[in-house]
Amino acid sequence: MSNQAQIDALEHLLMAVLEEQTSRDIERIFEKAQGSIMGSAGPGGTTQKTQAYDYLRNIRVNLSH
Repeated sequence: MSNQAQIDALEHLLMAVLEEQTSRDIERIFEKAQGSIMGSAGPGGTTQKTQAYDYLRNIRVNLSH
């Protein structure tokens, strides 16, 4: 199984789970994830953190539609 297939599956799973949450829960979940990305648990390096943060923001925007 390719890495892309795994990422696609996890993204669809995440979207399905988030669609079942309230708006308040979603905001709390995204805030926690953003903090984790930007903290010591996140990917190494400023570029990787920024890219991961931006991708998470993109997921959040797509969830709104």
